[in-house]
Amino acid sequence: TGSITFTGAAGGSTRLGDLSIVSAASVTTAAVTAATIGQTAGTGTSSFGALNTNAAGGIDLNGTAISLTGAVTTTTGGPVTITNSGALTIAAAADMSLDGAFTQDGAGAVSTAGDITTTSDTITFGAATTLAGNVALSTGAGAGNIAFSSTVNASSAGVEDLTLTAGTGSITLTGAVGGTTRLGDLSIVSATNVTTAAVTAAT
Repeated sequence: TGSITFTGAAGGSTRLGDLSIVSAASVTTAAVTAATIGQTAGTGTSSFGALNTNAAGGIDLNGTAISLTGAVTTTTGGPVTITNSGALTIAAAADMSLDGAFTQDGAGAVSTAGDITTTSDTITFGAATTLAGNVALSTGAGAGNIAFSSTVNASSAGVEDLTLTAGTGSITLTGAVGGTTRLGDLSIVSATNVTTAAVTAAT
């Protein structure tokens, strides 16, 4: 039930091996550079600065409230998987450049202002998502899919834009888009197939 705090950069001079957080009430880190980064459980708020991994295990975060405040980078096929029972907050500074899939599969709501780019790997949001800023999601020119399994809303009516690039992949928006708070511009740059529920947006 204690807390874990990394005030200084972890692995900033020499990359760590695997950073494994087994349990904590709350977690606060500055930048972390490691082979893989994982959190098995957290009962409070876990706030992470910039995260960088270079092994196939990538980043796997499980907890209650999770906050990403710095850039997220994976290489060597590393995915990012976030299972949040509370709120997930992705700051504008937490843009992600991933060599693997992005999966948000917790029941907690999502607030995001960060862009995500993958190398033809799927981007999936499972929970209700609110745009806290303009957001661009791209799986590149290949076959990576983009999927929102629940609703998507803006923070301010008609203000926050959503841009989706799926290359030869598909885009699926299962829940209403802008149903509670109208989106700004919804732009679909590329996709093989697009499936949406009701969409309410400026354009």
